[in-house]
Amino acid sequence: MSTSPAWAEDLHPVAPEAIDEAARESEFAALVAKGDRERASGRWSEAAMSYAAAMKMRRDPVVEGRLGVLMVRDRPAQAAELLHDALKRANTTSAERQTFFNAYEAVRARGAWVDVVISHAGARITLDGDPRNKAGLSAFSMFVLAGEHELRAGMDGYNDDARMFHVVPRKDLRIELMLKPRPLFEDERELQLLTREKSAPPVETMSDLGHAASDAPTFTKQEDPFGYEDPKLVERPAPTRWSIGAGPVVVFGVASWTPAVGVVAGGAWRPNEYVSLGLEGRAAWLTGGVGGRPISAMTAGGIASVCGHYRWAFGCALGHLGVITVEFSSEAYKPRTDHLFKPGIGGRIGARFVPARSFAVQGAVDLLGLSSGVLVGVGTQVVSETPPLMVGASILGTWEF
Repeated sequence: MSTSPAWAEDLHPVAPEAIDEAARESEFAALVAKGDRERASGRWSEAAMSYAAAMKMRRDPVVEGRLGVLMVRDRPAQAAELLHDALKRANTTSAERQTFFNAYEAVRARGAWVDVVISHAGARITLDGDPRNKAGLSAFSMFVLAGEHELRAGMDGYNDDARMFHVVPRKDLRIELMLKPRPLFEDERELQLLTREKSAPPVETMSDLGHAASDAPTFTKQEDPFGYEDPKLVERPAPTRWSIGAGPVVVFGVASWTPAVGVVAGGAWRPNEYVSLGLEGRAAWLTGGVGGRPISAMTAGGIASVCGHYRWAFGCALGHLGVITVEFSSEAYKPRTDHLFKPGIGGRIGARFVPARSFAVQGAVDLLGLSSGVLVGVGTQVVSETPPLMVGASILGTWEF
């Protein structure tokens, strides 16, 4: 006897979780479709509410971009964050991506990105009194409208750190907040209240009670409430930060004023927000012959730096140990290579930008005074003579840890 398929037992039932997921996806798609219809009809508020309701169910970069476009006028800061994420992750048409880009550029004209680095994870962060970074991350980015603002960090057991800053449209900033432990006692009077002299009540001696001093009970240090030493204030050392980086460099004054092109790489230690110590090595080769002749030159050396930082700008004092090598080609001259040792000192100015967490880009120009200039001659003829100066320009990408 055969069994009708309509009444046959289902050997592969659908899991309840799959049914719930399908229902949520259906509701999500319905909300997005409703938002699209409202947007096409010019009902911006209704469209924004539908998109926002859909995003409460799950995040979608395309929906974020459409909601961001609608929020440009009334909520530009939130719109910037939505559009920024949509431009990075949305899989949509070129026309819609261009719409996202145009809206994002309009918002960028009203503010800038602020990268915030906090010394302790879990700190409470407020911008002009409004909570930010509810996840408690030790570093995050936010879009802030132009003008004066206050950024404040707080944490139980630590003194607050607050910074006033000014936002200029399209000029991104980096702000570091340092939380320092509160002292165990706010003032000296509070500390004195806990000392034996101030807090111990007057007691009668054993001899006053008719007992010998040897009859006095003895206590361990744990049993004696005054047996502990006065508490000491503990200051946590400020966190240090290391960085390593590399990039291209152009040097002028390598036996000629023709530019020499090469690479520079190094590392730095930054004990606090305002000072850093660095060590780097660089090498650069002349792009043409000295004096237009078949004479090549290059420089290689190490540079030690002590730098002062303020916001995005920095200036450094430099010490240089290196050589300039001049090589005469065998095609026109008797082969010869001269290695000229050139120590020197100088200075550097530059700017540093932080496009992403733990990654920075810095550009700098430096001027070095050398121990002597370089004279290149053939016989009695002077081919090139440069003063004891070397000018360099570099761009480095650095990783901080």
